[in-house]
Amino acid sequence: MKRKKNRVKLRTKINLLILLNLLFVLLLFIVSLSWIMVHREFDETGQNALATAKTVAALPEIVQAFKEPNPSLQIQPIAEILRKKIGAQFIVVSNMNLIRYSHPDLKMIGQHMVGNDDTLVSGEQGSITQATGTLGLSIRGKYPIFDLHHHQIGVVSVGFLIQDIWKKLTSLILEIIGLGAIAVVVGLIGAFILSGHIKKQIFNMEPNEIAFLTNQQAAILESIREGIIAIDTTGKITTLNREAKNMLEDNNGNLIGREIAHILPNSRLTEVMKKGAPQYDHQMIMGNSLVVVNRIPVMFNGEVIGAVASFRDKLHLDQLENRLADIGKYADTLRSQRHEFMNKLHLISGLIQMREYDLVRKLIAQVNGEQQNVLNFFLAHIRDPAIVGVLIGKMHRAKELGIHLTITPESYVPDRCPHRDIVLTILGNAIENAIEAIQSTARDKRDAMISIHFKTETAGLYMEVKDNGPGIDPNLGNKLFDDGGTTKGPGRGFGLALVSRLVSRISGRIQMVSSSAGATLQVNLPILEGQK
Repeated sequence: MKRKKNRVKLRTKINLLILLNLLFVLLLFIVSLSWIMVHREFDETGQNALATAKTVAALPEIVQAFKEPNPSLQIQPIAEILRKKIGAQFIVVSNMNLIRYSHPDLKMIGQHMVGNDDTLVSGEQGSITQATGTLGLSIRGKYPIFDLHHHQIGVVSVGFLIQDIWKKLTSLILEIIGLGAIAVVVGLIGAFILSGHIKKQIFNMEPNEIAFLTNQQAAILESIREGIIAIDTTGKITTLNREAKNMLEDNNGNLIGREIAHILPNSRLTEVMKKGAPQYDHQMIMGNSLVVVNRIPVMFNGEVIGAVASFRDKLHLDQLENRLADIGKYADTLRSQRHEFMNKLHLISGLIQMREYDLVRKLIAQVNGEQQNVLNFFLAHIRDPAIVGVLIGKMHRAKELGIHLTITPESYVPDRCPHRDIVLTILGNAIENAIEAIQSTARDKRDAMISIHFKTETAGLYMEVKDNGPGIDPNLGNKLFDDGGTTKGPGRGFGLALVSRLVSRISGRIQMVSSSAGATLQVNLPILEGQK
């Protein structure tokens, strides 16, 4: 079995990354600051040595001492006092032959100056050099001594040991490193707090777990047979599955990031966000489909951060519901037919016992003729089995309600009905609307009638559903085929709107002719070349 690879946790990665960044920045800062400090310290020390040498060379006591038989007696005390005061390692005064008149070590007085730069300095600029003398490597500032007539009579050399400068710099650099270490500790504490906050925001999940969950949710969204659309607070689409995209009219290109108002103006998702209240099982037109929609606000920390809508094709739900209803109705019909045929069988049995054989033959011929006539009519005129199934189901339903549903003798539908799905939708909606219209009036049910007519021609299919109900409310006017155009109450009035969209989609025509004597729905569906 393959061993599972150990993964570094996200929190550890964040802490290590911040630590490495802190160390890199701190190292760069310390190196840069140290380089600046070293150069500045050496420059300042050299300038300080030169300034001190210039000051000593200008002292009248020093100049006057050169006229004495033993200049060192006056120069040595003055040089030592100044050396201790400024913290120099040595202040050496010499004559033009580089013979010392002063030195921290008394044994060196009267001896020749040594070092890599044991040369006589002339001019008024002086010099700053590094050289190794009797006390070690030092930075030296040299300046000539002039008498009252501006003749050079000697040289002053002031020196600071390099090792003393490095001791001072080392102390400062250690202090900086100490402050940097404190900064690293504070940074690590901040990194620990930040990584903990990030982990809390992502529900203590690791990146691979988030990636798996994201892919899993994407697969779930695509496997659902319902359309799902999610938006953020700005009204832009953030999630969209394939089923929802197929339902939309504008489904070209990537819809993520586009405003829902431009893609689906009647989505009402922004209304759900504003109110913060869900909406369940509302009907609406989406593309060319009548759908049942649920709208739910997305909450986070008590605030609405978006909304999600799920869509189900009502036609599919209605088909399932109708199938279940038809099964129930079919069972009821079989039950009633069973009683009817049992009565006829009892009648036949009685007639046989009475030896009325002629009446028995007539009764059997009558029953067989009725069934054969219905079968022959559909075989000759309505050949599409799906259309036949809908019509038989609606005929049984109308018969139970006392309504006479007929198909005109001139009707004809071929084996493969053009635009079968649209025809089935139109029949279902039109017949149900006619039944509801007839039931809403006080008309005698014995006179209730629904007539269906089909006419198939080369150019197209004509269909007509006519009833003798009260007709259409005149107040609806042109709104009859709009979403929600009805007087039946909220949540209704989508059937004809859906039918109208389906017919318009194939460049067909639909109209409603209404009067007090009833209403007639007329539909013309063009037949394309490949459908003939």
